[in-house]
Amino acid sequence: MKRRILQTLPATALCLALAGLTTPAVAQQAQQGQQQPGMGQQQMEVDPNTLDTFVDAFVAVQKIRDDFASRLEGVEDQSRAQELQQAAQEEMISAVKDQGMSVEDYNRVAMTLQNDPEMLQKVQEMARERM
Repeated sequence: MKRRILQTLPATALCLALAGLTTPAVAQQAQQGQQQPGMGQQQMEVDPNTLDTFVDAFVAVQKIRDDFASRLEGVEDQSRAQELQQAAQEEMISAVKDQGMSVEDYNRVAMTLQNDPEMLQKVQEMARERM
């Protein structure tokens, strides 16, 4: 289970922005940031402290995702499912902020991981130790 989680780290991390797991304003900000000329090609420098904070936030978000995934199993009422998804979104955002990181910075680091295999491997190792 942990191995599968760690292999999908970038996709899971990006879920906050790309799969609608943020507030509309944050998702819109992330989308606007992607549309700026040249932004998609630039790679963000991530200092060790930011990377450490990101890993802590990622682990917290992953635990929330796992918890809510199990809660959603068997839920047939669409309204109830949406309530649970909204609660999960709010908890994930809080978890990221509780680690001292903005959702925007969390997503920027996650996007950087998509283009930096070495950093991705380092994050996977760090997350594995903390899960």
